Amino acid sequence: MKYENRVVAFIDILGFKSLLNDTTSKNGSDNEENIDALIKAYETIKDVWEVDEIYNSLSKPTSRKVSIFSDSIVISFEVGEESQVFSTLLDIKHLIMRLVYRKILCRGAVAIGKFIHTDDYLFGPALVEAYTLESKAAMYPRIILDRDVIDVAARNKPSQHSSDDERKYVESLLEQDSDGMYYIDYFFKARTELDDPEYDFPEYIEILGDIIRKGLMGSSHHGKADLRVKYSWMRERYNRMVEIVTDKKLVSSLDSSGLSEVAEFYKDLKKISPNKDNKALHRTSR
Repeated sequence: MKYENRVVAFIDILGFKSLLNDTTSKNGSDNEENIDALIKAYETIKDVWEVDEIYNSLSKPTSRKVSIFSDSIVISFEVGEESQVFSTLLDIKHLIMRLVYRKILCRGAVAIGKFIHTDDYLFGPALVEAYTLESKAAMYPRIILDRDVIDVAARNKPSQHSSDDERKYVESLLEQDSDGMYYIDYFFKARTELDDPEYDFPEYIEILGDIIRKGLMGSSHHGKADLRVKYSWMRERYNRMVEIVTDKKLVSSLDSSGLSEVAEFYKDLKKISPNKDNKALHRTSR
């Protein structure tokens, strides 16, 4: 058996240890409600890939393989497969968003290289690289990739697209971060993936804001500075999104289109202030 040249994504579910701890009480008895919540989270993860497998079986075969174990997910496919970069990144974006609705975050990385992925085993240098990038470079609740993955997409485009078209489609899912890495944007660019963007996006924004506020409050002690960095990163991206959706021209157009409730939501929407969080950190560190 030889290695295949594959694109490999390694995704880690953040806070999994805490989720597991919540499934039992201090006296050792099972917390059935939290166990059921964890099972539903697993079902959410599986659903993303199972729906796509059904679609692929109706269209054309795919080299993509998915393995789920404990708090990790590995997705891979052959480098030369047509349009698979876009398809997989889009599915990962859907996964991130579904987990956000369950108040669960994830982190990961995408790499390219030698890898063997079957139903029975998975190993290779590309998985080591993806895992190392996830643990050392991703840092925040984001799934990162570098330009090489976008270039693979452009080279392996469907016949009806130009290379530039395919590159643009992939880039429409991404944002480039301050460290130069690209990440799958689940903030403002989540809007286009919702069933009813106008009405569903405000709910999604509220859930994201709630996760970030609770995360910042829970990490206000100086001993949890590593957690605080992660939620501060999310706050910055959230606040950028708020700047976009609260633009006066945009809100006015919603109002004039008869979406007055949505317009009111955006009029009242506020950024998450770092000042309050800094005061909380100062108090707890005394």
